[in-house]
Amino acid sequence: MIRYKRNNFPFSKPLQVLRFSEQLRFLLFPALQVTVILGLLAVSQLLYARDCVSGQKSITPRMPSLAAAVNPNPSEADIELPMPCGGKLILHHVCAPAQGYFGDLRLDLGCKDCGRRNQSFMESKHGGGISGPFTLGDMPDGWRLKLTQLADSGDGRCPPADDAANTGFYYFISKYEITNFQWKSIMEEGCLGADGQFSNDDPRPKIGISWFDAVEFTRKYTEWLIKNAPEALPGFALNRFGFIRLPTEAEWEYAARGGHRVTEYQMNEDEFFPLNGRPLADFAVFTGGEAAKPQERLAWIGTKCPNPLGLFDTAGNAAEMVLEPFHFSLGYRLHGAAGGFIIKGGSFRKSLAEIMPGRREEQPFFLGDGAFRSADIGFRVVLSGILTSQDRWESFDQQWAILGLPQLSPRAMGVSSGSSIGMDRNNDPITEIDRLMSAAGDEAEKKKLLFLRKAFKQSKVLLKAQETEAIKGIIRSAVLTAESLQDYATRRKVVINGNISLEKMKAETVSTSVNEALERGIARAKESLRMLDAAMDHFTKFYLDRVRESQSYTEELFDLQLDRVSQELSLDEDFIRSLKNRLATFKKHVSLYRRQAGDISPEIIQNDILSHNPL
Repeated sequence: MIRYKRNNFPFSKPLQVLRFSEQLRFLLFPALQVTVILGLLAVSQLLYARDCVSGQKSITPRMPSLAAAVNPNPSEADIELPMPCGGKLILHHVCAPAQGYFGDLRLDLGCKDCGRRNQSFMESKHGGGISGPFTLGDMPDGWRLKLTQLADSGDGRCPPADDAANTGFYYFISKYEITNFQWKSIMEEGCLGADGQFSNDDPRPKIGISWFDAVEFTRKYTEWLIKNAPEALPGFALNRFGFIRLPTEAEWEYAARGGHRVTEYQMNEDEFFPLNGRPLADFAVFTGGEAAKPQERLAWIGTKCPNPLGLFDTAGNAAEMVLEPFHFSLGYRLHGAAGGFIIKGGSFRKSLAEIMPGRREEQPFFLGDGAFRSADIGFRVVLSGILTSQDRWESFDQQWAILGLPQLSPRAMGVSSGSSIGMDRNNDPITEIDRLMSAAGDEAEKKKLLFLRKAFKQSKVLLKAQETEAIKGIIRSAVLTAESLQDYATRRKVVINGNISLEKMKAETVSTSVNEALERGIARAKESLRMLDAAMDHFTKFYLDRVRESQSYTEELFDLQLDRVSQELSLDEDFIRSLKNRLATFKKHVSLYRRQAGDISPEIIQNDILSHNPL
């Protein structure tokens, strides 16, 4: 029996502003939750269908090759940068869809439980954002062609080049941890191994270095590239080039979790990227119950399976340094005190809990005898670039001018839906402050107005971000509600068919005791039908409320977020196909409600959803 209680739904805050995971948890009833979980498992299988090389290679030949030290597992997504001594740095692109230079992709960093529940100040969930310094237009021709082809053929959440709503912003991260061979090619004179003689340690990650040593590697390598192969780097105005550096924690963790190749739910809720039914030991060199055997030393790069972005050893093998210092994680934000440097991913010496991508470990920059070094800490690098290139300033000015301006719909502003309204800058407080500043004759008054202007602008930027998340919440809750409605309609058909069978059996039997039992079954079936009908009415009304809420925003802004959610759903081909149909139906209802000034009945809503035909 279905019981409706207030705690079935999160009434403490509106459903449309809840995170996607909260919507799944509270909006869906148990039967649908099973469907969602099975569907998400299907997503994992489809997201990572590439072959895995784990266990297919020996890691003990006496004479390794150059390929083993730089790229033992070539793939079509590889981006190559030259290195001295015939070496290469293999990069993979990481994409963040965003609406302009000031947009970014919001995500949750850290862990729900990384084995330290009583010390969650180390890495409890905290908010972060991710974007990249490069667009397709900033890249060398060969890179641009490759990434355009990948995006056009379906590159996870990365938008295609012709997407009018979103732009793909990129950074590049090394496919493997930096190896001993790569380290020597940059940091030491001569080319050891250039004659084909490589040591057994050349393909292993470089360890035993300080954070400062790793930063020095990035400096020397960037300078070598600019001097010897500038055409290989993305370029900007005024002789600015892309450069090599350590990744930020957000860049590292986003890429380690699967980046744009996994769903938002998996990114924010799962502790690891999708494993596709494989044991974690297929992906990580570590010590623990799931490991094949206790690991005694570093493995060669690329001996395990890659993550969905095609990156190797983001869990285990060598722990990896990131760029910024450690902060406590408190109240979904990072604390103000900055400490030592952060390492991520754990090492071959660590347990399962210690190699989770959200786990954070603080290490000292210095010990009593000098800079800190460890025999299980290495690093990987990113290719980044300058953000404020001179050739972007016109776009900056345009995008900053409209960032945070009012985006209310005609209905919300009390204007008829047929009226034409745009962003009236005469009604914008910032425009009015600018006018007052130009008329002010006193410098003290100008300073006060300037302070007020900055405060207004900042609040508008924050409200804009909240508005975007609220719209996405409305859309997601509507889609999931429609799926719930279909689920209960299916259960209703089952009950009806069962009741028909009971009625037929009752008509054909003469036994009094059997008839009584059948009558009790029929009564229970009728009660179930009543409860199912009530549930369907509830979901229909809830869905219609989401349609009404959509009218508080402009059609352009709402459609933009519809496209964004549709793009996120594109990561699955089976389970999400149903949700994409729901999305198309919701888009139809939003448009119909707008055209008919709210004249849309619950019956039309329910019939459209259950017919599964949005057109």
